[in-house]
Amino acid sequence: MDHKINTYAVFIDLAKAFDTVDHAILLKNLDIYRIRGCLYDWLKSYLSDRTQTTCINNYLSKKATINYGVPQCYILGPLLFLLYINDICMASLSP
Repeated sequence: MDHKINTYAVFIDLAKAFDTVDHAILLKNLDIYRIRGCLYDWLKSYLSDRTQTTCINNYLSKKATINYGVPQCYILGPLLFLLYINDICMASLSP
């Protein structure tokens, strides 16, 4: 900017992107990265059988199973997200 050269920036909000992680694809990627055995089983268990409910005006909804997304409040969420999107550049090469 000091030299009067154009400056460009791209800002991406990835907060909602964490909610789109497909567990089946993530688990496949973990296997590709040779994350296997007890650690793989633990991560699979961590992602499996997750449920959520919503409470509005003291009315609690039924439990809904979550098949997509990784928890964002732990250090594991961003790491799993990175493992999920690490090969995203290859997606454009797939038919």
